[in-house]
Amino acid sequence: MADCVWSVAGLPCDAEERARVLSRNLGVPPLVGRVMFLRGIEDPGAGAEFLRADPDDLVDPFLLPDMEKAVVRVLRAVHDGERIRIYGDYDVDGITSTCVLLNVLKSLGADVDYYIPDRLGEGYGLNLEAIEKAAASGASLLITVDCGITAVDEVELARERGMDVVITDHHEPADVLPRARALVNPKRVDSNYPFRDLAGVGVAYKLASALLRARAGTLDAPVPPDEILELVALGTISDVAPLTSENRVFAKHGLARLNATSNLGLRALIDVSGLAGREIGVGAVGFSLGPRLNAAGRLGDATLCVDLLTTSSPERAAEIASVLDRANQERQSLEQAILEKASSMVKMTADGEAEDAVLVLAGEGWHAGVIGIVASRLVERFWRPVILISMDGDEGRGSGRSIDAFDLYGGLVQCADLLKEFGGHRHAAGLAISRDAVDALRERLNHVGRSMLTPEDLVRKVTCDLEVRFGEIDLAAAEGLAMLAPFGAGNPVPTFISRGVRLVEYRGVGAEARHLKMKLAQDGVVLDAIGFGLGNMAPVLFTRGAREVDIIYTIEVNQWNGTRQAQLSIKELREAVRT
Repeated sequence: MADCVWSVAGLPCDAEERARVLSRNLGVPPLVGRVMFLRGIEDPGAGAEFLRADPDDLVDPFLLPDMEKAVVRVLRAVHDGERIRIYGDYDVDGITSTCVLLNVLKSLGADVDYYIPDRLGEGYGLNLEAIEKAAASGASLLITVDCGITAVDEVELARERGMDVVITDHHEPADVLPRARALVNPKRVDSNYPFRDLAGVGVAYKLASALLRARAGTLDAPVPPDEILELVALGTISDVAPLTSENRVFAKHGLARLNATSNLGLRALIDVSGLAGREIGVGAVGFSLGPRLNAAGRLGDATLCVDLLTTSSPERAAEIASVLDRANQERQSLEQAILEKASSMVKMTADGEAEDAVLVLAGEGWHAGVIGIVASRLVERFWRPVILISMDGDEGRGSGRSIDAFDLYGGLVQCADLLKEFGGHRHAAGLAISRDAVDALRERLNHVGRSMLTPEDLVRKVTCDLEVRFGEIDLAAAEGLAMLAPFGAGNPVPTFISRGVRLVEYRGVGAEARHLKMKLAQDGVVLDAIGFGLGNMAPVLFTRGAREVDIIYTIEVNQWNGTRQAQLSIKELREAVRT
């Protein structure tokens, strides 16, 4: 009844009392204090700041490397009427970064435009042809957002064409840095900035803040308009940046703004996404709004997204939102078709497991803009590293995703002689390969994989925060856990395990009884529970005569008919294991 390994992070015995002290100092339920302590928040001051998530706690933007240089150069360009070009990226982080800087520079009276490269035709980051276009347009200052930190040759060309370059980026720098006028990046090795994990839009927001402060000539200068925070939240969440420190502030306050947005483009996007009248949280951004904005870059023209987010025309906003919605539907159809085809290509053992330790699958004409997403879904399905390769003539372009136990980039390093080019990191990578080298890559990577991976590595794992008893769960605990939101990367929804829970009642509910509704009891406490998509478990439990179950779940506040109570959202369920 459970096809994965369950484990619990838990607190060591000597930390339990310290966690209780933390909860008392913060005035939160003990369960909340234990979760916070488990996540490294041990000091009451740090805990209070985490819960507060106040914009007043944002770090001084001038602590970022080269920020003063960037501000001086940009304000000189504004004052002298120079043409400024913002160079963005085609994903949500790059699009929102472009909009943030465009908004603030226009408010300062700058002569500014923007450029978003074509994903399929130009690829990621600065490229030489785009530099030539910028120079031909009369731009004398190029400001990158969400890219540029490795663009050594492109910056040299810009310098030769008489352009200064200010780079704002959040990606890892290489050993050699471009000779730009300023390199604003919290990940620079010489950076003293206290938070490394800003998204690209967070760095753009910092530049915008610094520009406004310097222009006003006072530390009390106005920060960027509040409505810009919704763009920062949108980009930060969509880029799966960890929702800790400053990113948590951006997400919390940006989502509040997003739920009452006056941005015509966002309102139109919310409408076509079916989110009107519903609370928009991290999930809605990650699974509804973000994918529609990303679809334009994957399949078409990402400049449409900047137009959407900056338009003052309701009609234009509705038109673009509809285009993005259709593009997202097309993207979903392409993904599903590739997913089905790629899944059918996986060789399986008699036990229902994939034969290969690393799945390398190639198909004719697979859309290069979506194979990375499909690779991620195949990893979840087969719990193997996956590389999907889109073949076009004699060449293939590949995108790979991995499991925690396998260093995908390190594996590709051992196959470098078979590849035309490759790049990435432990969990994701891209590559170019000739058709006649695909089989050799599959064989080599599987040899590497079998030498690095154990059978246990290839079994899906679910790790919970804590094991708890029902006596610890009540409405106050549920409300206290909600204070830790917004949840996402770096701050996941707290998950718990309880064992030997008595089944009071259970039944399938919803269309075709797809969901499992239950009442569960332990320690004299009876709690309602819902398992979305687990309705098929009802007949299994009945057939086995199960009386007790082990569960993995999150704790929510359920409001119904004017009453509020704690409810469990079941993620994993199995008949109780007796030890």
